[in-house]
Amino acid sequence: MRVAAIIAIFWPVTLAAQIFNPGNGVMFTDTEVPRVHILIHPDSLAELYLEENWYSNHEYPMTFVYQYGNESDTLYDVGFRFRGNTSRAKVKKSFKVSFNTFIPGRRYNGLKKLNLNAETNDPSMLRSNTTWHMFRDFGLAASRANHVEVYINGDFYGLYQNTEHINDDFAMLRFGDEIGNLYKCTYPADLNYISSNPDDYKMAPWGTRTYELQTNETLDDYTDLASFIGFLNNSGQNDFACLTAEHLDVYTYLKTIAIDVLSGNWDGHIYNKNNFYLYHNHLTDRFEYIAYDLDNTWGIDWLGQNWSNRNVYGWSPQGDQRPLYTRLMAVQAFKDIYSWHLRTMVQQYIQPQSFANGIESVQALITPSALADPYRPLDFGFGESDFLNALTESAGGHVVFPVLGFAQSRGIAALQQALPTAIAPIIWDVREDFSDFPLSVAVVVKTDGPAWSSLVLNYQINGIAQVALSTASAAAIHTFQVPLGANFAQLSFNITATGAEGLTRNAWCQNRIIKADNLATIVINEVMASNASTIADANGDFEDWIELHNYGTAALSLSGLYLTDISAAPKYWALPDIAIPAGSFLLIWADNERQQGYLHAPFKLSANGEQLFLMKSETNGISVVDHVNIPSIATDLSWGRTEDAQLPWILFDAPTPGASNGPLSSSNVTFQNLSLPYPNPACGELHLPQAGPYTIYDLRGVALLSGNGAEANLAALAMGVYILTIPSGHFKIVKSNNPISQ
Repeated sequence: MRVAAIIAIFWPVTLAAQIFNPGNGVMFTDTEVPRVHILIHPDSLAELYLEENWYSNHEYPMTFVYQYGNESDTLYDVGFRFRGNTSRAKVKKSFKVSFNTFIPGRRYNGLKKLNLNAETNDPSMLRSNTTWHMFRDFGLAASRANHVEVYINGDFYGLYQNTEHINDDFAMLRFGDEIGNLYKCTYPADLNYISSNPDDYKMAPWGTRTYELQTNETLDDYTDLASFIGFLNNSGQNDFACLTAEHLDVYTYLKTIAIDVLSGNWDGHIYNKNNFYLYHNHLTDRFEYIAYDLDNTWGIDWLGQNWSNRNVYGWSPQGDQRPLYTRLMAVQAFKDIYSWHLRTMVQQYIQPQSFANGIESVQALITPSALADPYRPLDFGFGESDFLNALTESAGGHVVFPVLGFAQSRGIAALQQALPTAIAPIIWDVREDFSDFPLSVAVVVKTDGPAWSSLVLNYQINGIAQVALSTASAAAIHTFQVPLGANFAQLSFNITATGAEGLTRNAWCQNRIIKADNLATIVINEVMASNASTIADANGDFEDWIELHNYGTAALSLSGLYLTDISAAPKYWALPDIAIPAGSFLLIWADNERQQGYLHAPFKLSANGEQLFLMKSETNGISVVDHVNIPSIATDLSWGRTEDAQLPWILFDAPTPGASNGPLSSSNVTFQNLSLPYPNPACGELHLPQAGPYTIYDLRGVALLSGNGAEANLAALAMGVYILTIPSGHFKIVKSNNPISQ
């Protein structure tokens, strides 16, 4: 029986994975040991192995061949280099394979890169694999991993662990989101507070940033990380207990702590302030913790500590602050959940014979390859017997315990140390879905831990208590549809889960609030979902756009406001911290190209129709500032308010991005016989109401064209919106390839 299969037999249904981890596929199969062939020019290989190049990240081109079953795939122009930190000085190197270095955007079986780890530190060569499986079996975001044989130019370089690279694709597969900041956190990543300045977290004591941004590098904006670390260190005890789940996926992180402690992982964040990723998930507006580099586990020690009996509540070193761990352990509710996970993992995962059987089956699978590996003994002198007896006998030196011996000792000590606490069901996540707003809001509740006997949503509409919504289903995910009523202004609600032992837990310390923000003076004023020629952005691209309008009498800051086209992700994209002057407009480019600037949203609009929301963050909830149902729209037509900030919404033949809506834009206007310039839009000649001087300005007020007569030739202007000034007044005009018929 393989390790991956243990969970299906022994783990309770209510503890099933809450994060989607993809299947193994051919790249991470655990039914065989595939072969990886690296075909590289001998001169490049020799240069790579020169000592002065060990720590270079220069990638050499090579041909990659992957053999599995009876299949063989070949890819040309693949990047190849060493990977790791101290491991680069080892005889048996670890390798990075990059499919997209020389052919941008290329993926192989959905992967941009592979990590081929030498695992010289571990005589069993399966400690990392065992820990990765444990993370995945408990529903945590973790890399897929298996063993492969590596050949370079036909020579056998040994048995390697093939480990999934953590990047934006990894995030998309696990969380359904890939636009967030992904930070690779390495020593000394203690998450201690430095200052409120985001740039102060870009320190690089050894040439590489401690918190190294792996996505959105062009923007290089650490505001979210600085805010998270600020909350983590500076929030009061009550706010920390009540609001941590708003900043961090805390309930899955409590599982991570339990696995770190049970596997003896001292080289992660809690003890060695090292080896983890933080991902800012925009669907939940929370950080996700992702572990990596898991070879220093299950009895490996370099620090002179006995990790098998170290206190489960004192894993971090004394006097060296780890706020993420120490503050969680100081909140009794979090400590109780962690304790429950520890005891449950030992009793239902590690102690059953199936745990040992699964590890033994992996060892049997890789034994022929491991014993044939010519490089395996060269760094630490591990012989054949060290591999064969690695599960039950210590190899000495830094290998203090055998794998199964450590698991047994750690499990016994954990059960003695962990408080035998009964806990209420865990309300792991609550997500509001506004797809039916303002008629109703769907509240999706995800639970974990002990099974619940009842789940109840108590709520008030406009301060008036309503009949509670409840279910007795034992499903781990349940949706409540909350009706809002015609005069909805505010929804206040909370969720209570009750367990079989009568223990209860609320989703929040205070009720969650959803408001209709009728006091805001900012609206979504006009949108275009298919822009071929109407207006170009600063890069010359014709992209979808969203026009915001401040119809108030004072400038309005966008800080705390969000735009989203995902009804279940109200905080998907935080608007930039800028202000819109009174009576002014702001164009947002919905082009999914955030690297082009802070006015470029990380999504596009659908020409087939969709919803768009403008949201505002509240202390304990969210306000719906504005929303629009966008219908199917033809190219270069826009959907906008009849007049600025007014209803109804109509289709415009003459879009006015960055300018006022009104009769000139409406498809209901006939241009002949009016004292107005026509046609509007125009692509060539623009007929003026009367002969005389004219000047055409762009929306910044820069004069572009002037003349005197009854017609203005727009041929020299780029497509877009302009202001025409003539003696009788000012007019909005549009240069387009789709003029209105004269």
